[in-house]
Amino acid sequence: MISRRMTFYFDAASCSGCKACQIACLDRHGLDVDRPWRRVSEVAGGGWEQDGAAWRNTVFAYHLSISCNHCERPICLEGCPARAITRRDDGVVFIDPDHCLGCGYCSWTCPYSAPRLHAAQGVMTKCTFCAEDLDEGREPACVAACPVRALDAGDPAELAVRHGSSDHGAGLAPLPCASLTEPALHLAPHADGERSTEPGVELTPRPPRGLREWSLVLFTVLSQMAAGLAIMTGFMPSRADVMLPVSAVLMAVAMVVSTWHLGRPRNAWRSFLNLRSSWLSREILLALGLLGSAVIGVPWLAVPAAVLFLVGMGRVYMQRTMPSWNSWRTMLAFTATALLLGGLLANALLWTVGPVDAGLVRLASIALLAICGVGIGLGGGLAGSRHGSMIRSAGHVSVALAVVTIGMLWLRPESSAGIASTMLCWLTFLFALLDQFTRRRAYFGRYERLGV
Repeated sequence: MISRRMTFYFDAASCSGCKACQIACLDRHGLDVDRPWRRVSEVAGGGWEQDGAAWRNTVFAYHLSISCNHCERPICLEGCPARAITRRDDGVVFIDPDHCLGCGYCSWTCPYSAPRLHAAQGVMTKCTFCAEDLDEGREPACVAACPVRALDAGDPAELAVRHGSSDHGAGLAPLPCASLTEPALHLAPHADGERSTEPGVELTPRPPRGLREWSLVLFTVLSQMAAGLAIMTGFMPSRADVMLPVSAVLMAVAMVVSTWHLGRPRNAWRSFLNLRSSWLSREILLALGLLGSAVIGVPWLAVPAAVLFLVGMGRVYMQRTMPSWNSWRTMLAFTATALLLGGLLANALLWTVGPVDAGLVRLASIALLAICGVGIGLGGGLAGSRHGSMIRSAGHVSVALAVVTIGMLWLRPESSAGIASTMLCWLTFLFALLDQFTRRRAYFGRYERLGV
């Protein structure tokens, strides 16, 4: 008989770190060793402290056995754009491989590193709670394999009877706060569990930091540039015939590039099926809206579509389990990139297609200065230490070129439509583009998963 709410129990004080549970899981589901659904991690810290004339040993170590915790508020299910993740009545959370895109968004947001990419199939996989065994009245493979009975599974009421309490320490560091996803995990903490927040404590293995997502770097920069160019038509609607077709091309290229990120591109059509709860689905729909309005060529449609798209993209990354991205700085930096690249590209396009009225040149120079100031200044929060020097170099060159161009436009507006000023406008844009690509790479490199 299926329990009302399946929950894992783990006793950190009893666990010996033998990894029998991890091996049993690999064997039961035929998993590769580099794609475990259950992982045993070691938490270790302490050292030597001087106590008068003597030295005292404060070393501690214990183990955690963690898999998918089939949460009450599964953020993977909320965020999955394809509705490939479902939840049974007993709380067991599944990934349907036939519906999965292989986008990896569930892996980004999960604080327990549960979803893992099956590279050969291009889909995400994770712990199923051995649902087939549960339905036949057997224990999950990991529970059955534990030689010291540090693992158990069942309804919370049953676990309370067997283990003496329904209280749990599922939010004890290095595990994330339980209120984030309300995991189905009752954890009896180790005696040194509260010391896991001390400086120098090591978690082994530790989740990798940073993402190498070149396709998403390209998609975010190109699509934000397209949105910024569309916004510029609100200030210059008479030149929408020049700017909106370029915006449409940039957006179309960005959307094609985004499919390179998918493990299973043929399921890309499912990516906007979860509009109810997934900001990723909403972002994709808003991207189509921006593309459509740019193709139609009407500024009063394109400008709000671009603004809504930038809001949707920002919300994709501002998730409650990603503290390094869940900040107003993300939305500000994305907007700054759109204004900087869209404004500079609009400027270069307008100087290329024909001369600008001399009476508007000085006004254009002030706008150019404002665009560079907003984009380079407010976008500076994206810089990471690894790429800081390159960012500063490209950004400084872009600003220097903009200043030269502004000086030319301001001092001699009547002769500003020559090849020199046009080339300077394009060089300013290209260096700013390099600057923003480098910043975006640094942004993805700053990603650090919350939890284990």
